Amino acid sequence: MSLYTTKAKQHPHPRPEITEEQKQEIKEAFDLFDTDKDGAIDYHELKVAMRALGFNVKKTEVLKILRDHDKDGTGLMDFEDFNRISE
Repeated sequence: MSLYTTKAKQHPHPRPEITEEQKQEIKEAFDLFDTDKDGAIDYHELKVAMRALGFNVKKTEVLKILRDHDKDGTGLMDFEDFNRISE
């Protein structure tokens, strides 16, 4: 799933469950991007992470990703938000 997806896509086949190893890798990625270790990824951390992954994103795009995936409206992406888009 793309980080730019704003609505859940309907898939004809359900996705296979992710393994415990994959879950651990997602958590490790989150912890790596959460550079100040406050339990959330903010605008600056997300922008750095996106660039490190090879995405040349503009400020408006980063803000849109946060807005679209920040379910509790804090302006931050917590692990639950991050995990939802990583699966």
